Amino acid sequence: MKSTLLVLFVFFAGLLPAAAIDENLTEGCARDYDADVDYFPQKIEVIDAAKFTIEYYNNYKVVHVADAFDGAPGFTYILVQCGTPAPPPADFPASAQFIDAPTGDLITLSTTQLPALSQLGLLNHLIGVDSGFYINTPAVADMIAGGQVAEVGFGAEINIELVLELEPALVLSYGFNPANDAHPVLLDAGIFTALDASWRELSPLGRAEWLKFIALFYNLEGRANALYEEIVAQYEAAKEKAAAVAAEDRPTVLINSFLGYADAWFIPGGDTYVGRLMRDAGADMLLAQEGSATSQGLSFEVVYEGGLDAEIWLIETFGVASREELLALDSRFGDFAAFQSGAVWNNNRDENANGGNNYYEWGVTNPQLVLADLVAIFHPELMPDHSFAFYQRLASE
Repeated sequence: MKSTLLVLFVFFAGLLPAAAIDENLTEGCARDYDADVDYFPQKIEVIDAAKFTIEYYNNYKVVHVADAFDGAPGFTYILVQCGTPAPPPADFPASAQFIDAPTGDLITLSTTQLPALSQLGLLNHLIGVDSGFYINTPAVADMIAGGQVAEVGFGAEINIELVLELEPALVLSYGFNPANDAHPVLLDAGIFTALDASWRELSPLGRAEWLKFIALFYNLEGRANALYEEIVAQYEAAKEKAAAVAAEDRPTVLINSFLGYADAWFIPGGDTYVGRLMRDAGADMLLAQEGSATSQGLSFEVVYEGGLDAEIWLIETFGVASREELLALDSRFGDFAAFQSGAVWNNNRDENANGGNNYYEWGVTNPQLVLADLVAIFHPELMPDHSFAFYQRLASE
C-alpha cells in the first residue's frame, strides 16, 4: 500500500506546476534546476533607451546592443542564471558571448558607468577602472587610493596582462573606433566584454536608463526599476514646471565657446542630448539646427552674429570659473550680451583636482539633476531654493 501511495505521489507531483520564485536571485546560484521555473520574476522593460533590448526566457536573458559606434555590428549577450544550463550556442550568432548571472567582479572603462554601480550597490564588485585621474565618485577614488581597484589603461593600449591577472567576470567597455578601442583586444584575450552604447542615446532619460543594462548582469532588475522610476519622476516634475512657461518668457541661450585648436564653435543640434535638455528646461537654443542629431562646427564670426544677443550663455568650457578667465581666452567674448549682464554659466561646479567634471559622470545617470539646474538658471522664479549640482555662474575676480 505504501509503495502504491508513493508511486501516486510521484506521478501527481510531476503534474503540479513548478514552484514559483518571488524575486530574482542576486546572490549565489540556483539549486535543483527546473525548466518550468521562471528564474527572473523581476524584469525590466526598456522605455527610453534605443540602443539596447532585452528578451527573457525562463533561465536566461538575451541582451542586444545596437549602434554602439559608427558602423558597429550588433552585439549579443546571453546572461544565464547561475546554476542552470545554458541554451545551445548554435541558436545565437557566432559572436554572442555567454555569462552567468548574477555575475562576479568587473572592470569599467568609462567614468559614466560608476554612478550606476554606486546607485545599484555594486561597488563591492569593482576591481578595475581605466584610470582614476578624472573620477569624481568619492567611494571609487578612495578604493583606488587604497589599492582595492586597479588602473588598467585606455583603449587599445589597455594593460591586457593586468586585466588577465585581475580575472574579471565582466568588463564594461565602449566603442568609438575598433582600431583604437579596448574591446577588440579584450575579446581576443577571451575576456567577456560588454559594449556600453549609452553615449549614443539622444535623450537624457535614454542615457540614464542604461543603469538597467548594468543591473541585468546582477539580476538587479527590481532595484534598477525603482531607481529609474524615481529619476523619471524627478525629471518629469522639473520638465512640467518649465512647460508652463509662456513662449515669450523662454530665454534665448547660447551653448559652448570657440575652440581655437579646432577653429570651430560647436552648436548642438535640436535633437541632440543637449538640445533636448534645453527644450525640456524651457529655453530656445540659438543657432541650433532643428531636427539635427549632431553638432555643427561654426566659425566665430557666424556665432558672433547669431549669438551676440543671447540672454544666457552656457559656456561648458574646461578650466574656466571666472569672467576674467573667459575673457583671457578671447577678448571678443566681452562683447556678448550675456557676458555683460553676468548671465554666463559653466557646468564645472563639481570638478576634481585634475579637472574631472562630475557633469560628465554623475550627470549622465542622473539627468534630473542636470535639468533641475537648467530650469533654475532659465527660470529662477520656478526654483527659488535650488541647490546647484553642476552649474555655476562665472564669478568676477
